[in-house]
Amino acid sequence: MGVSDPKPTTVAIVAADGVLSSAIAGPFDLLSSAGYLWQVLNADPVWTRRFDVSVLAREKGPLRCYQGLTAFADKALGEMPNPDIAFVPTVFLPTLLEEPLGIPEAWRPIVSWLGTAYRSGSLICSNSSGALLLAEAGLLDGCAATIHWTLAERAQQKYPAVRFQPDRVLIPEGPGERIVTAGGGTCWQDLALYLIARFAGSVTAAQTAKSFTIFRKVRGQQPYAEWFPPRNHGDAAVARAQEALHSRFPDADVLSGAVAASGLTPRTFKRRFKAATGQSATDYIQHLRVKEARFRLETTNNSIEEIGARIGYRDVAFFRTLFRRLVGLTPGQYREQFGLLEYPGADPLDAIAESFDAEAAS
Repeated sequence: MGVSDPKPTTVAIVAADGVLSSAIAGPFDLLSSAGYLWQVLNADPVWTRRFDVSVLAREKGPLRCYQGLTAFADKALGEMPNPDIAFVPTVFLPTLLEEPLGIPEAWRPIVSWLGTAYRSGSLICSNSSGALLLAEAGLLDGCAATIHWTLAERAQQKYPAVRFQPDRVLIPEGPGERIVTAGGGTCWQDLALYLIARFAGSVTAAQTAKSFTIFRKVRGQQPYAEWFPPRNHGDAAVARAQEALHSRFPDADVLSGAVAASGLTPRTFKRRFKAATGQSATDYIQHLRVKEARFRLETTNNSIEEIGARIGYRDVAFFRTLFRRLVGLTPGQYREQFGLLEYPGADPLDAIAESFDAEAAS
């Protein structure tokens, strides 16, 4: 590197208790490699490391990650008060599963540090559940933000001033777009590439993506999000109706069967079903059918027409339209993204789906 090389952008990956090790190591590797790895792979003598990345925690030293792997924080929070970028990775602790959503006391020093860093000019970003620390610091008030799709509803209840949009992968917000949230799982790849493009240029970002063979096939979290029907609502009549819907959802007369199973009048059934589940019975049936269609697209080589017919839609055009509305992809795109049959040596799972058919018929 020569004297004219740009000063590296400083990045603090801020590790809280319960951090996912991959959410530390992945962004660390991508950002540290920007401007360097592609050039090395291509025997280019001109290279410049564009990011200086550190891992911060409350204290310097060993850091116990989720699932027990030990990482190492090379700096304590006080040693790096205002990096150019503060990156909060995915964190997971049992308290996140509590009702209401709990914020561990061990996170408080990080929450305070984030607020100070932001006021000092740092860009603050998060991946997945890391957005909870930003929300707790008040940095997301009045902003749109994304988070892992399983946390969105409960996070919205805890932080009503934030507009959580879990269908999105990446949301830059605030003055100067100095707050950036990314969705769940490996959305840190999108976030890291975004930061590389923003601070080192789109060419460097593209080179880094190619160096790591990063595929970007799906835009948004909607195709990943599963629908989980509400069960613990306490309405026994609606629960009986749900059982009827789950056992007979492909049938043309499934709705009338559910009303009969509930023992309610049609008008009362309509009102109580919506109150208990948050959905109309028609919407509920559509979600049941599409949930099954997703499973079959993932695990069988049945045609889209056959899958549509098996779940109750012989009009394949209607099935395709409904599937895209609820999932965000066409059935063909969904199979291309999530189907297992394309992997060499993988066992076809048609038998699993067929066992479901046999169970349903018995």
